[in-house]
Amino acid sequence: MYGNVVIDEDVLRRFYYEPHQFGDYKVYRRVLIMEKSGLLGVIGTYKLLDFIVINIELNDLLKMIQPVKDVMIQRFLVFGKGKMIKKSFYLGLKGWVYIGFYEGEETFFDDMRKELKQAINKF
Repeated sequence: MYGNVVIDEDVLRRFYYEPHQFGDYKVYRRVLIMEKSGLLGVIGTYKLLDFIVINIELNDLLKMIQPVKDVMIQRFLVFGKGKMIKKSFYLGLKGWVYIGFYEGEETFFDDMRKELKQAINKF
């Protein structure tokens, strides 16, 4: 069903995604930096990585995912249906991974789904 999907990279760039090499695969990645503030200013910062995965099998993706230094959350959006998969590294001390599906229902991935829908050209 998704074999004839073409991604408009210019549209994804508007949402700060860039082509990225993930193992032997091409994915689209963006890096977001979040700040936690208090009355005295910034308390801390952490990074969030978003990946749009086009043609990696889920089992292969799960084997490739590793903790990334200074990254708290990694989100992967893959084509297909399914329930969100959550994984922690060292009880969350080294970060969390969430894998969502294009046809999934979790609101945690709604922003990524909306952005990807705008970038898809079906032939």
